[in-house]
Amino acid sequence: MLILTIATIPVVASPPMQPTSKPFQLTTDPHYDRNPSFFQASDGTYWLFFTRGRDPRGVRDFNGYNPDLDYYDIYYKTARSIPQLQKAPETIIPGTPPDNAQRDIAALQSNDGKIWVFTSTGLGPGSERSIYYYTYEGGAWSGPVAVPNTDYAAHIDALESEGEIWVFFDVGYSLYVLHYNGVWSPAVSIAPEATLGKAIVDSGTFYVVWVGYGPTNGYATGIYLSTSTDGADWNTYGPIASWTGVPTNWDPALIKDRDTFRLFWAPSNSEQFIATSTSKTPTVLDSWSTPVQVTTASCGGNNWWDFWPEPFKRGSAYLFYASERNSDGTSMIDGNIWIYMAVPLTN
Repeated sequence: MLILTIATIPVVASPPMQPTSKPFQLTTDPHYDRNPSFFQASDGTYWLFFTRGRDPRGVRDFNGYNPDLDYYDIYYKTARSIPQLQKAPETIIPGTPPDNAQRDIAALQSNDGKIWVFTSTGLGPGSERSIYYYTYEGGAWSGPVAVPNTDYAAHIDALESEGEIWVFFDVGYSLYVLHYNGVWSPAVSIAPEATLGKAIVDSGTFYVVWVGYGPTNGYATGIYLSTSTDGADWNTYGPIASWTGVPTNWDPALIKDRDTFRLFWAPSNSEQFIATSTSKTPTVLDSWSTPVQVTTASCGGNNWWDFWPEPFKRGSAYLFYASERNSDGTSMIDGNIWIYMAVPLTN
């Protein structure tokens, strides 16, 4: 069953929140780093995964370099506190990767302590275009292993719910989910004309935010929400957010912050910045607050991309993201991973 609710973007007051930190840079390698995935393990250790391009040019449009067409390796950092991630060593996941761009990743720890890292092309190059995963257990990595029936998967997300691994992905701009409890289930359709789905589960309900992409939902003009209590029957609402005056909206991500759902995404025009909106009743369209800008991706006529927000809530709200800014935020360089230790709002 698919229920689609369409409405214009609401405009209501945003809850007050004051900036309490400046962003700081977590990676500095001159290759293109992007698409962070983060969690805190059961022993308290923080794990940050990201992808690093293989092309040495590193800077978008430098000598024709397009980071969306690069091949990537998967790296990670671990630390006992989030600030310590800045100086933590970087480790590449070992093994021979498939002929797959490995641009998109989603990492988690399952209840049995095993770490799973899923990867897909992200619409990048490669002849082996399924979703693959690596696992870490007993101090050793294994993989990559292909997830069956995921040929031509583009973007991905993954989480654990009630002892099962759930993987969300889009193929041909339609969004699907499958799950694993020892064997992989068939894929279930979530929504058509959908891409870049990111999911959470809260009180037994799945919430998936995604970018509409098609003649009915618009071509990245808004962010939508789908929900399900069983992963089989889905209801869709939206658009729930967009940024006025920009042509496209990308990279949505959602967290539950006490009793509030907080959406992050990346509107894009000449620059690409990160925005946020909140709701206590996310399926009620007019409950979403007026979008507020989180990052600024321009300075003195120089523009760059801030994208792929990865929010994390543990006491404070943290925001990992990829950015092409230099260290003082005045010009564009290669892609790196950045973090806000507390999420600011700039207007």
